Amino acid sequence: MTSEDIESELEKEPFGPFRLHLVSGKTVDVRSSADAYMLRSAVLVFQALVPVDRERRYDEVDLLNIERLQQSKRRKKAS
Repeated sequence: MTSEDIESELEKEPFGPFRLHLVSGKTVDVRSSADAYMLRSAVLVFQALVPVDRERRYDEVDLLNIERLQQSKRRKKAS
């Protein structure tokens, strides 16, 4: 996976949530473009605020550890 692959997903209009599948078998969800920040060889994916300590946690995922990227299914709006 390259930084360009991730950046292109983050810049899509409209943004579509996606999931990173890691070589370890774990997954990391990116729910909005504001939830991820590209580094040179990794991506920071911020998690929701933890109510107990009010800290924002994050996962730092090395690009070499990303096996694939999967678009999340978008919910259809009710008419």
